[in-house]
Amino acid sequence: MPQILKVWTAVAALSLMLVWPAPVSRTAASPEVQASFPAFPVTVNGTVTDQTHSQYPLLLYRDIIYFPMTWNYTSSLGLAVSWSKENGLSLDKKDGCVPLAQDLTAEVNANIGGSQAAVPAPFPVKVNGKTIVNADEPYPVLLYRNIVYFPMTWRFAYEEFNWKTSWNDVRGFAIQSCARPDDEERTQAEALNLANGGQLAVKDGWVYMNPYHWSEGAHQLVKSKPDGSSKTKLSDDKATSINVVGDWLYYIASEPRKPNAIYKIKTDGTERTLVSQTNASGLWVRDGWMYYLRLAERSGNENAPYYTPGGIERMRMDGSEKQTLLSNMDHIKYFFLQGERLYYLTGEGEKKKLYVMGNDGSGQTELQDNVTEIRIIDGWIYYVKDGKQLRKMSSDASIDIPLHESARTPLFGLNYRDGWVYYVSGGFGISGYASMERIRLDGTGRQALAEARATALYIAEDQLYFPDWSMGDRTMYHMKIDDPQP
Repeated sequence: MPQILKVWTAVAALSLMLVWPAPVSRTAASPEVQASFPAFPVTVNGTVTDQTHSQYPLLLYRDIIYFPMTWNYTSSLGLAVSWSKENGLSLDKKDGCVPLAQDLTAEVNANIGGSQAAVPAPFPVKVNGKTIVNADEPYPVLLYRNIVYFPMTWRFAYEEFNWKTSWNDVRGFAIQSCARPDDEERTQAEALNLANGGQLAVKDGWVYMNPYHWSEGAHQLVKSKPDGSSKTKLSDDKATSINVVGDWLYYIASEPRKPNAIYKIKTDGTERTLVSQTNASGLWVRDGWMYYLRLAERSGNENAPYYTPGGIERMRMDGSEKQTLLSNMDHIKYFFLQGERLYYLTGEGEKKKLYVMGNDGSGQTELQDNVTEIRIIDGWIYYVKDGKQLRKMSSDASIDIPLHESARTPLFGLNYRDGWVYYVSGGFGISGYASMERIRLDGTGRQALAEARATALYIAEDQLYFPDWSMGDRTMYHMKIDDPQP
């Protein structure tokens, strides 16, 4: 249960009744005003909010955004809040803030077209020690659903709290009380590209990729600008799971009739080095460790060997200290690293399950059934259920929110940028095409972008990259991500 500034409790109501004469009604003392829910995106310190499913949705009153003074919002905005029945509400700017943790529910809370009744707060309010005469304010502090709502006017946002705000017809309203750490946003973007196979990675304005993932023929590891210009060949490797770590690329290279191996190379194409001969796939490099799926050799028809995942391992970046996190797990399909947590999918017969454990292999817990794909975006697990339902849930799986059910299956290739979840919808076979689409993170505004035989989606700044499948070969193409229509 989140900590909430609920001032309209029985105690607070009683204290107000002691001030006001008993015959005076609450309506007479504080006449209702009609607010609404914002019909545009709102971003807080780089996190795009989901107002559709918010337990405490933002309000719009006289064209001014109002924020609920819940624990999560005040912590994210860097506000110290205090309340007493004698002194009322006090808001003070403090040093530092934390990433926004959103209080969401599975129900749709924000009816965009509906009018919402609120009342001006009938108690004293102070901002940075200065008394606010709420009755004289053109944008008063409001009470809505027993929660205090505060206006983000120029006077308060700029002059009192020294925040930055911006407005864009497409991206909506944004407020910045603290800068989002660059490495946090970059790490999330890197993880989403890795989760799609890592055929492409981005850092410092450069794209590192394998543009031709062919079953036979020549391959290249190249770098270029996001728009495809300034392309430079780095090596002849058939590279996947490309990680950029400082001035190095770590990746998996595969050759016909040979096990995979982990290599590293400088971003300028020099010092190509074998790190480990371990037969691996799905490489993630994090905090001095290399995590990967260990491939086990199996016997196929006419004793021709093939390889399938046999567990999850990690080793140091120099190939030392190999550790087994999960062993004898032939049904592991995929994993996703998020901080100190490792999420993984299994295919146990016809059942596909999502588990989570510590990144050291401890504390394995089952989270969800029938999951075919997952991504972690701003602390929420976005996943595909039964190959067709796009959903998101809290990290402990206690809140599960349906977003979209596709008529074309399967749904896969999830990625994210600026409040939009990108995905591929539909199979294509030899001659068909799938649909590359996007949808807002609250499940609204779905848009079809293009038809292609895309096997994954990668994002490099304002470019959407996708490997296009043709008879087993995958050639990388890209298109500019145009801003959606408001």
